[in-house]
Amino acid sequence: MNVFIFLVKSLMILGAVLFVGVLLFSFIKYLKRTRYPNWKFPDYISVGYAEYLYNKYIKKSIK
Repeated sequence: MNVFIFLVKSLMILGAVLFVGVLLFSFIKYLKRTRYPNWKFPDYISVGYAEYLYNKYIKKSIK
């Protein structure tokens, strides 16, 4: 019975986390639609741009 309760609690926590995630991204989409209609959310980052950012910021701070 203890395993069953643990399973139910873990599924409830997972459901709550997913619900909060949906609310968060819905709010972000609402903000984009109402306040920033022309702003583009980046869907991906190109490899060349990632290398450029790495060389510009991260490599500099390691030295």
